[in-house]
Amino acid sequence: RPQYILKFLQKPGRFLDISIEGESYGWGALVSCQKKQGTGSAGMAGKLAKLAKTDPIWTLDVLLFCVDRHFDTVGSEEKGEDTDNAPMLWRGSYQHCRPCKQVDDPKISSMRMFTVGLDNIDRISAVKLYIPSDVHPPEARKNIGASVKEVQKRFPDGVPLLDPIKDLGVKDPEYKTLISRAEELTKRMSEHKLMTLMEDDERISKIKKFQDRAELMEHAKAIRQEAKVFETIAMKEDLKKMKKVLRKLGHVDASGVIQTKGRTACEINTADELVVVELIFTGVFNDLNVEQCVSLLSAMTFDERNKNEDDPLVGMKRYLSSPFLKLQEVARSVVKTTISCKIEANEDEYVEKFNPGM
Repeated sequence: RPQYILKFLQKPGRFLDISIEGESYGWGALVSCQKKQGTGSAGMAGKLAKLAKTDPIWTLDVLLFCVDRHFDTVGSEEKGEDTDNAPMLWRGSYQHCRPCKQVDDPKISSMRMFTVGLDNIDRISAVKLYIPSDVHPPEARKNIGASVKEVQKRFPDGVPLLDPIKDLGVKDPEYKTLISRAEELTKRMSEHKLMTLMEDDERISKIKKFQDRAELMEHAKAIRQEAKVFETIAMKEDLKKMKKVLRKLGHVDASGVIQTKGRTACEINTADELVVVELIFTGVFNDLNVEQCVSLLSAMTFDERNKNEDDPLVGMKRYLSSPFLKLQEVARSVVKTTISCKIEANEDEYVEKFNPGM
């Protein structure tokens, strides 16, 4: 919190442990601390920022050891050419620079100035270094880097930290509880086999793979959700087309209210509802006897293939062929209406599915 640590950041040289985007850059030296807030300039946006009752944003310029990410992707020849130019660059950023590793060639590491926030501070030390007024020259940053290494060399058991209660003046009653939990977690982590049975590089590699796996799972989850959205959109389009078919056939009116034909179709569940309702409302069953009605209905529920696939009317009694031809006529009318509403369908296949084989 700013009220606790700002008084220790007003002068350059404070020893700070910094992390950016989850990557620890280690100890560095504070160069400056600045307050960012609305000044009333830049038109209406600046005036609103000035009037906003929010805490000011504090930014820190900190010199940290880093390696240009460019060196991770180039060959040995290009790396040799760029090594001499690395110390000349004084500005660092997370996008272009990564933390130093033990296996890195010292020639490609350099001290660069990063702009960070108070949230990027992991630890704050009681140590202060001398910082020249101008840190842009390579020689000045090289000397500061040597001082940072010397401090860590003099304190092999750890750089002395500011005491949160005595030095920082933290009075929050929950702080002691949080500290005890943090110490317990630190102890458990230090006893874990990842810390005791593996080298640093192997442990970091496994953790990185786990993080990558977690990110891939989150990405897959996002893709699945996006696919469901597109599937819903596609279903909405299909539903619009189906509603159009129902309007044309008279099952619903222009306002989407279900009519008598629609209510009748809702009661049919063993055959093609649209065709059966059309047969009913066109009066096809009115002039048929029981035998003809049963035969006609069997053609809408029988699934076995005909022995004579060329012409289903071959061998059919004359008084039964007339109702079947009427069924085919109604089915063809229904499928043409469906196709006119831009629903994909094959007219011949739709009609041929009505089988008089029984």
